[in-house]
Amino acid sequence: MTVILILLCLAIAGRELYLAFERKKPASAPEIADLRTQLAALRGTRDELERFRAAQAKRLDRLAADQEERFELLTGDRSRDDGALRETDARVRSLVAQINERMLPDVNARLSRQREIADRLTADVGALRAHLVGRLDQAVAASLGADPPDLVTGALTGGSSPAEEADGLTLIGLYEAFAERYELRVELTHPVEQDGFWLVRYYLSGRSPRGLERDFIDLLGGLRTGRTGGGPPADDAVRDLLQELHGIDKGCVQLGPLLIVRTAEALLCGVLPLAELLRPDAAALVADPALAADRLRCLPEGRFCDVSGWSALRE
Repeated sequence: MTVILILLCLAIAGRELYLAFERKKPASAPEIADLRTQLAALRGTRDELERFRAAQAKRLDRLAADQEERFELLTGDRSRDDGALRETDARVRSLVAQINERMLPDVNARLSRQREIADRLTADVGALRAHLVGRLDQAVAASLGADPPDLVTGALTGGSSPAEEADGLTLIGLYEAFAERYELRVELTHPVEQDGFWLVRYYLSGRSPRGLERDFIDLLGGLRTGRTGGGPPADDAVRDLLQELHGIDKGCVQLGPLLIVRTAEALLCGVLPLAELLRPDAAALVADPALAADRLRCLPEGRFCDVSGWSALRE
């Protein structure tokens, strides 16, 4: 029995030793091979990942290079566009400056002339309205038995400068002042286009032609005797008018039967017969100073006066 127990103990101890030995043995060859296969697969995957990463890095580098090249192209295009815009802006500014320098003064001058014409038209319309009202008042008075008003014609011509300029305005002002001194009122003026000079026709009321004829004949007598400087107010007015006419190359003044002519050689005054004012060519005398001067020289001495050498004209 003891032997059996000893053998049983030896068997158990041997088994324990065997089990311990088995646990200390290395892994089997198939497991090692499988592990090696997995390791190789992992290494292949890592290499593939490295290659993919390198390819992606190269692609990113190419994309970055392309983007940089495109940016440079866009920057260059923008610079060229900016240059073109600056050049265009400079051209536009130059054109605007040329327009302002060349065309703007002309446009302003035209606008000024248009304003002046509009102002004159407004004044003419107002004068026509006032004249119409006056004529209606006269018609009303005539219907009540009053005598019709006396009317005379007049005319004024000057040099080559327009009537709107300073010399023309001065002569017109002196003419109308002279007419006012003889109690004549301007009813209507009518500018007439002429070659080489200006002409304004007048229609005046307030005095009869016969009364003016007598006054103007007396005026010529005063001019011949040199009494103008100390005569009545009308004589002062005619002196101012004669002085202004003496300062121009040619011109003509008519106030009813009175005719004053300025030529390059002379300054003449005359009183036309009233019957001559009815002739169709009477109005043509004012438009032709030379013809008017010849006509005045044919008048009788009492109706004619040459004031070319009058000393008062040189004062």
